[in-house]
Amino acid sequence: MAKFAEIYINKKIYTYAVPDEAKIGCAVAATLRHKPYSGYILRFVAEPDFKTIPIQKITAEPSFDENLVKLAYWVADYYKCFPETAVKLILPK
Repeated sequence: MAKFAEIYINKKIYTYAVPDEAKIGCAVAATLRHKPYSGYILRFVAEPDFKTIPIQKITAEPSFDENLVKLAYWVADYYKCFPETAVKLILPK
């Protein structure tokens, strides 16, 4: 059974199919509009109603955990900003 995740790529959040061994905070390689990008897994989601594509590969172990992602989404809600803006705060430099 495929897993699906929200992945932060190129200053936006997209949904991709990910392998079972994927973890929150892992760096991944994925394509976006036929171009290669790197990104980070933010959280797992239910199977979406739209077609998704799989990531290409997991490129690094987790750089942050689920608690930091929850904090970023709380910041976005509390300060009424886009989640993408708050997520930038937790990403490794």
